[in-house]
Amino acid sequence: MREKAELLNVCKEFFNINNIREIKELTTGNINETYIIVFDDYKYVLQQLNSHVYYSPIGVMNNTRLIVDHIRKKCIYEGKNPHRSVLNFIKTRFNQDLAIVNNEYWRCSEYIDNAYSLERNISSMEFYEIGKAIGKFQYLLSDFTPNVLDDSIRNFHDTVYRFERFKEVIELDKYNRVKECLPEICFIFKRSKNFNIITDKLERGIIPKRVSHNDTKASNIMLDKKSKKYLCLIDLDTVMQGSLLYDYGDALRYGASICSEEETDISKINIDLNLFRAFTRGFLEELKPLNSIENNKSAITCEEIELLYEGFWIITIELGMRFLHDYLDGDKYFRKDENRIKHNLERARNQLQLVLKLEEKEKDMKKIIDELLIELEYLNKNSVKS
Repeated sequence: MREKAELLNVCKEFFNINNIREIKELTTGNINETYIIVFDDYKYVLQQLNSHVYYSPIGVMNNTRLIVDHIRKKCIYEGKNPHRSVLNFIKTRFNQDLAIVNNEYWRCSEYIDNAYSLERNISSMEFYEIGKAIGKFQYLLSDFTPNVLDDSIRNFHDTVYRFERFKEVIELDKYNRVKECLPEICFIFKRSKNFNIITDKLERGIIPKRVSHNDTKASNIMLDKKSKKYLCLIDLDTVMQGSLLYDYGDALRYGASICSEEETDISKINIDLNLFRAFTRGFLEELKPLNSIENNKSAITCEEIELLYEGFWIITIELGMRFLHDYLDGDKYFRKDENRIKHNLERARNQLQLVLKLEEKEKDMKKIIDELLIELEYLNKNSVKS
């Protein structure tokens, strides 16, 4: 954690610092620094944007502002509390979204009290609510024009592009780590012919380009402590143009695995199909609300539905490749435990084992999706392929 005086110097760009009672660091994120600023009656979230990851922090914040303003209007229309249903950012003393202090970019938002998010040990009901939250996020933004958003990280989910960069770092082998990673490298190369399964359909217009959150792990979804119902999505740094399949897949990658991505014993890694079903149910329910004033209009197309499993698969193998890339490139991107020299290699092995379990359970997961499509009246029984 930084020195308190340094953090107070940042805080004064947003508010009077005289009554600050405590500053606490949150250490769960892999990219940004995050602190809770505690006053007697309220709290704020102070966050430093990692300019090594985001080439344009101002562009990131512009994206965030556009998205939260769009969602806030809809939440107010639906009669929801806008202070709990969407993030609310605090302007600086110069009426800006970001404060620049010592060449670092900082932002501040209201802390959502009496709420919680989950790292692990997620119940089926909680994961159902997380599915609903992500489905609702996509539903609320289904009429938003995604091409106005900056690419906060260029080619973020272009798996083909990432594979080309992966091959370059292997060829360079600057840190002499390729030899120990040959099984993992071969695993990735063997599956590379399918890396365009979503990007190709986006480019050809077979599936629509939409707003994508791109970091839908359970810890980025806030739930109400009392009702246990979903409130909103947080950590909007990677919101940009993409596919809703990325949000569906990343949430499952994180939450439907019975182990965290930090588990080093890969024999423990597997998919919990009950959690998979619960999440998918919630996700699909909110994309096609049965009480919609729009005559049950769905915010997901048939072509996207056919690719739900592939969304889960591509995000998981892509992250495994990204962890391995970072390890081969000297651990420059992901924050890691300094006491674990092979931390990113261990993360890569974890995610690639999850890919293997995904492939083993592909038929089971597709059957669950078909059952839910019938139950939620997306399809009738005769529409489902045997």
